[in-house]
Amino acid sequence: MLQAQNISFKYKEKNILEGVDLQIHQGDIISLLGPNGSGKSTLIKVLLGLLKPQRGTVFLEGKPILAYPQKAFAKKVAYVPQSSYLPFSYTVLEVVIMGRIAHQSIFSHYTQKDEKIAKDTLELLGIAMLENLVYNELSGGQKQLVLIARALAQEAKILIMDEPVSGLDYGNQLRLLEQIQYLATKGYTFLKSTHYPDHALLISNKVMLMKEGKIIADGDTLSVINEQSIKTLYGVDVTISHAFQNQHICIPTFKKRV
Repeated sequence: MLQAQNISFKYKEKNILEGVDLQIHQGDIISLLGPNGSGKSTLIKVLLGLLKPQRGTVFLEGKPILAYPQKAFAKKVAYVPQSSYLPFSYTVLEVVIMGRIAHQSIFSHYTQKDEKIAKDTLELLGIAMLENLVYNELSGGQKQLVLIARALAQEAKILIMDEPVSGLDYGNQLRLLEQIQYLATKGYTFLKSTHYPDHALLISNKVMLMKEGKIIADGDTLSVINEQSIKTLYGVDVTISHAFQNQHICIPTFKKRV
C-alpha cells in the first residue's frame, strides 16, 4: 500500500535520513523503533508528504505521493499526532467531524452523513459516551482515542502515528494498543514510532530499527527484536523473556554494584 525507496533527507547539510527503504502492506502493524535523533519523526513527515526528500520516492498504491492532490491523499492516509491541545473548546464530536474535511468542497458544510460517520467511529472505538465533552478537558488516553477517531472519520485505511503512547499512563497505553490491534483486524494498517520494544512485541507483526538515519534491521518482530539488536540500538543489556500466552517482554539486565 505504501512504499518508500532509497529515501535520503538533509537538513542544513546534516544527513537525517540515508537510503531508507520500507514497504507497508494492508493489515500491517509496523513499529518504528529507535533512540532520540534517529530520524523516526523525519521519516514520518516524508511518508506524509510534509517533507520532500533530496533523494528517493514515496509511493502510495504504486503512484508517487506527490502526484496525489492533498484531499485525495488524505482519503487514503491519515496522521495521528501525539495528543495535543486545541485552541478552542471543541467538543469531541466536533473534533472527530474535522476528519471529514477531506470529503468537503471549500464552501460546503458538514452533513448528516458526516455526523453519522463521526459517531460511528466513536462507537467503534468504544468512546461514544464522550461525544459531547470538551476535548481539552479529557485525559491523555481519551484524547489519543479521539484523534484516532478523527483519522478514521477521514475514511483512510493507513494510519501513521508518531509515538502515540507518549505521556499516557500504563493502563491507557495498553488500552490504546488494544484498539490498534482490533482495528488491524478490520483492515486498517498502522505505522507507529515508539520507544517501547515491549509494545512492538505485544501487537506488531513487523518492526523497523532506526539508528543515525538508517534502517539497521527490519522484518518479523520476533526475529528482529532480540538481545543483540536492542544492545545495538540503545546500548543497554536486556533479556527477551517468553512471559505467558505467547507474549514476549524485554527485561533489563542491571549490573550489580558493590
